Amino acid sequence: MPFAILSMCNLKHPTLSPRQAPSFILRRYQQGFSLLELMVGLTIGLLVVIAAVGSLVYTQISSTVVSDGAHLQQKTDIVFRNIGFHISQAGAIELQGTADPARMIFSAAFTGFDPAVTGATAGQIFAIHGLDGASNAPDTLRVSYEDDGVVLDCLGIRTTTVARVDNQFYVLNGNLMCQGASAAPPQPIADGVEDFQVTYGVQTLNGAGAPQYQFYRADQIVDWTNIQAVAICLQLVGDNKGNPQPGLVTRGCRNQTITNDGLLRRVFQRTFSLRNALL
Repeated sequence: MPFAILSMCNLKHPTLSPRQAPSFILRRYQQGFSLLELMVGLTIGLLVVIAAVGSLVYTQISSTVVSDGAHLQQKTDIVFRNIGFHISQAGAIELQGTADPARMIFSAAFTGFDPAVTGATAGQIFAIHGLDGASNAPDTLRVSYEDDGVVLDCLGIRTTTVARVDNQFYVLNGNLMCQGASAAPPQPIADGVEDFQVTYGVQTLNGAGAPQYQFYRADQIVDWTNIQAVAICLQLVGDNKGNPQPGLVTRGCRNQTITNDGLLRRVFQRTFSLRNALL
């Protein structure tokens, strides 16, 4: 019996592996990020955010510029289409039949743009007339032709009071205004107009005897019946700031430097020939 007790006292517990050991015996350690790793992660995240914001801002600016540019182009197309149509009709006189079927005569009813406005004397017919803007102000353009009973003025209205269609274009409070031949009040046909400069082409002969055009301001014209072309310069400004080209130098209609204030500006020029200049 004593031997049995001694043997039992000398027994050793078997060694337990970590997997077999109870959870309360093990010590578990948690390891986090170092300060350097944390700073690197924050830096990368910040760069990603900056790139995303920069891309968003650039996209917004580009969209604004493209939208403003498209609007300015649309306004210009409308203005030049309107003015160009009436200039092409300037000086048009209705043909009238005679007793001889092979012979036609021009109507004597057309007297040109209202002489009370242009100052034309008896016998002078001004199909084209204008005023030069004082102190570099926008100019005024006047166009006239005989009413054939069908054509509309620059406001899209038919006149029934006079035998001619007079159209006058000028700038008022940043709007290009049109005063037609009807009794309707003047209406704007385009906004955002900063300048409207008009020069008039007179055909002369050069030293070799060949015809050439020379363009003059309204205050330089001596004979308004000799105008054969009209050159128009239109300076427009956009509605929204955000021009991404602060270093871009823009020249106006008078070749002046335009200060860049973040607004998109465009200068458009067009020359129109008078089809009825020889009538």
